[in-house]
Amino acid sequence: MIACVGLQQKDPNEIDALNQKITSLLNYRVGLITEIKNLHQKRRDLRNEIRALSEKARSTRDGLNKGYGEYKEARKIRRETLAKIREIRQNMLAIESELGKVEQNLPRREGDTIEERIKAADWKLQTERLTREEERQLVEMVKDLELKFRLWKKAYAARQELSSLRSEMNQLKRRLDGLSASREKVEGEIESGKTRLTYDVKARDQLFNEMEELNEDISELEQTIAKTDAQLEELRQKRREMLKESKGHDRDASQRKEQEMLAKAKDAAKEKLQRGEKLTFEELKLALEDEPEPTNQPSQPSQNDDSKSLPLGDMPERGSTV
Repeated sequence: MIACVGLQQKDPNEIDALNQKITSLLNYRVGLITEIKNLHQKRRDLRNEIRALSEKARSTRDGLNKGYGEYKEARKIRRETLAKIREIRQNMLAIESELGKVEQNLPRREGDTIEERIKAADWKLQTERLTREEERQLVEMVKDLELKFRLWKKAYAARQELSSLRSEMNQLKRRLDGLSASREKVEGEIESGKTRLTYDVKARDQLFNEMEELNEDISELEQTIAKTDAQLEELRQKRREMLKESKGHDRDASQRKEQEMLAKAKDAAKEKLQRGEKLTFEELKLALEDEPEPTNQPSQPSQNDDSKSLPLGDMPERGSTV
């Protein structure tokens, strides 16, 4: 009996201690859940930043590719323009050399005069009466003038071509200047784009490193939560077993107490019966009841010899006295 009381006093203390441990672990688990939620949110934010940097780097790379294409095209056009300018210069030199030969003894502005002299000589040959010598001299003069006129026309055409070439070359030079300015602008944009791309890629790599660290932290927290859940389940199982055991002890103690009280009441009823005192129906029932089976189940009352030794009359009614 004393051992049972000691156990009943010990169990609540142990259960309280278990409850405190469970509460502490639950609070710890809540903190872990809050921390892992914060890490998940931070990881989502990092993913958004990485996605934005990747898009920015992709846009910068596309711009660089476009810039490289423009730069190559500008260099190609520049080479073609320079080649064209060199070709024009060579043509101009050849024309100027030819002009130098043609115009050596031919004034530049004599073309109109020569043409008028040829027309006048032709008119004179057709309208005037000339001697054979005068006609011969006039024909020789016309031939000489026609030769000079052809040379002058050739020189004039060369001059026109030279002027056209010079105009074309000046236009190409202006185009070349524009290409140079455009190339410098494209080169600046390319260098700026390369700098931005390098910075964005480094920043993205740093975010990837942070992401890896976050993943490791999250994995560790998940393992810690799993261990905490296992500890909680173990403590809860232990508490369930202790509560079950405690309830069993309480039930056994209650049954023992009831049996003790029943035994005392039965002894008292038997003593009253032996003394011939009046008994209630319940007391008489207890006095005549057989001893309980070892299973602690109450047995049905039976009539024994004591019932035959009642003083008078029939069995008493419920609630009456004998």
